[in-house]
Amino acid sequence: MKRPLTSQFALSGLFVKLMLSFLSVILLLASFNLFSHLYLSGKVYQEVVRQNEQSLKQTVEGYENHFRLTQNMILALTQSDTWTANLGILSHLKENRRYDILSEVKSDLMTLYGNPFMHIENFILYFKAEDYVLEKEGLSTAADMFGKYYYSGEYPADFWSGQTMDNQYLKVLPAASFTETTMSSTRALGRLMPVMIKAIPYEEVYGIVMLNPQRLEQAYGDAGKNPFYIMDAQDRLLFSTAETGLPALEYAVNTSAHERIGDKYYFYQKGAQTGFTYVRVTEVAAIASGLRGMRLLLAVLLAAAVLVSLLFSLLFSYRLNQPLQRLIAAFDRKSGSVPGKVSSVKEFAIIGDRLSSILENNRFIQNDLAHKNSLVRQYAYTHKVKNIPLNASLNELEDALHSERPYASILFKLSFTRLPEEPEKHTLALWQLIQRLFTGEESENVALQPEQDLLLLLLFDPGPQSAILQVLSTLQELLAEEHSLYLTIAVSPVYSGETPFTDAYHNLSELLKERRLNGETQIIVEPRASSAKAFHLKVTHGEELHNLLQSGSEEAVFGWLDRQLEQLQNKDAAAEDFRAFAAGVAEQTSKTVMKLNLPELEMGLVAALSGEPFAAFYSTQQYSEWLQELVTPVLAAVRSGSETRDPVISFVLEYLDKHYGEDINLNIVADKLNLTSGYLSSIFKEKTGINFSEYLNTLRIERAKELLVNIDLRIQDIALQVGYQNVNSFIRMFKRASGLTPGEYRKRVGGDNQGLGSASGEE
Repeated sequence: MKRPLTSQFALSGLFVKLMLSFLSVILLLASFNLFSHLYLSGKVYQEVVRQNEQSLKQTVEGYENHFRLTQNMILALTQSDTWTANLGILSHLKENRRYDILSEVKSDLMTLYGNPFMHIENFILYFKAEDYVLEKEGLSTAADMFGKYYYSGEYPADFWSGQTMDNQYLKVLPAASFTETTMSSTRALGRLMPVMIKAIPYEEVYGIVMLNPQRLEQAYGDAGKNPFYIMDAQDRLLFSTAETGLPALEYAVNTSAHERIGDKYYFYQKGAQTGFTYVRVTEVAAIASGLRGMRLLLAVLLAAAVLVSLLFSLLFSYRLNQPLQRLIAAFDRKSGSVPGKVSSVKEFAIIGDRLSSILENNRFIQNDLAHKNSLVRQYAYTHKVKNIPLNASLNELEDALHSERPYASILFKLSFTRLPEEPEKHTLALWQLIQRLFTGEESENVALQPEQDLLLLLLFDPGPQSAILQVLSTLQELLAEEHSLYLTIAVSPVYSGETPFTDAYHNLSELLKERRLNGETQIIVEPRASSAKAFHLKVTHGEELHNLLQSGSEEAVFGWLDRQLEQLQNKDAAAEDFRAFAAGVAEQTSKTVMKLNLPELEMGLVAALSGEPFAAFYSTQQYSEWLQELVTPVLAAVRSGSETRDPVISFVLEYLDKHYGEDINLNIVADKLNLTSGYLSSIFKEKTGINFSEYLNTLRIERAKELLVNIDLRIQDIALQVGYQNVNSFIRMFKRASGLTPGEYRKRVGGDNQGLGSASGEE
């Protein structure tokens, strides 16, 4: 039912109240603007002056910061022991003729004048005693440098030779015009501001920094719109952008102020650090023009604001009232009743009651949808990182992940030195801390957990890598006090959007292998000079360990193991190298056990290598104890077996070890012993726990593995050397024993002369 027109425009109706409210606001704003116009007419001058003073303040801060930064960078350079030693050598260059260090000193100088933000044209080292200079172009005499290459009438060569630093560290000289004169031409270098630097501790050596004052003015000034002056603490003019000089001003001490002289305003301020006075000149006409423009603008804005406010008040009141009337009618028809009055405006009371439940339901739905979208997005990124195809129904989401934005990735691996009672809680708390450091509620960065102990961050539009490393350094300092756990952090460079996430994850996983063996948090940005391939155990070392194990001497074997671990530590080997070395020792021990016919120990060796036994190791002591525990039963069995070895089995094992490359079988060996093949087979099975043919095949495959590391040998030749006349039979038996074909095994071990496929200290 349509509401009567009188009810819509009643005094308590929304339209009337909106209109009255708008008119009240318009009247209040118009009164305020009129008062502001009258009041600010007298304040515009102060505001314009304040703006000029603020502009000069920013300029002063820029110059002061630049001078401080220049001083700090040069001070950091002069405090280097290498720099001091090099200057000492160059101070007697004619005697020692150490020209080899010139490039190193020039490289140090380049860190200053090579920085475009420092606005340094050159850094000249002047050796007064030797009467020569060193700058970016090389060596030259002082006369050539200041008479030809950097000539100025204000600063001839005699001026520089007569300068002393005394107790000053830095001295700024007035800017002057410099030229470069050659045999054929003269080139203007522009105006430069020399800054003399004391080369501590050498009194006869000082540096001359040639600052470009024009570029400083462009960076920190107002681009030459108004004349600008810089004077030192003794009121000596250092630089100006105008040809006229300054009148006498009564400078306030350690503050900023201004004076009007004639038709100009002089704004000045003293630098807190340098004591320099900075002056900017503004024409009176410019301020008066700004004042007139401000008054006219205020008047126009006031008239426009009143007119537009009236029009929009009428329009908004009408447009807001009509839809609300229709909504109320619709709500009334649906509910069939009018709720109690909760506001003086009955329309708002009705709408508030109806919309409260709707908004509550909508809020619940949006939160639930946002949570599910976040989970789906994380699911999609995880599949992209691991290169797993998404379901066809998520193709649109996968297309959305193909962003062209640059990104960086960080992979964290958590390890415990002492496993806590509830490691899952500790892991979750640490991951949450890291995510808070790099991701926020509105951040588009993504955190993924590929494994229980891994966390991968994808940082989109990350900025420079140095900012990421600064945050990681803070995290590293926090974890330095936590001795029960540590992180290995691999940091990628900033990739373009074209680099797949899978490649970034693979590169980070490889960087994790560069971790050194200790219990501290490490940040790895790039592979180190030494890699895992530098510590592979040679075949000769494997034979040496085999011989030591056969001796049964704990002292010899333990000493050999400790020496290898010490070599790894001295060569700064990665933790991965220690793991590979320990696995190689275990593999060689297993071979020795098989050769010595000790089947009762083979299951123990298999159990020792199951479940990643080295995952929690972070010191050489842990590896030493584990390896000693591994070989101790073997050494005891060797000492015990040397007394009770069966002569028949000993003969068979020694014969096979020497003739495995020949075409031999059970009958041939039985004839050697004058035994029947059936009897020999049964006694061999009884004593060794393995069939004769199985033992022979296992022996041949192990010998083949040792030969496959030599990439110069063909697989056919290796098959013949280990006793297989048919290469296909060899390949079939090799795959049955190792799960890989000979070619696949050769690729895995890399053909780098690793006898055991494990890391150790290679000579």
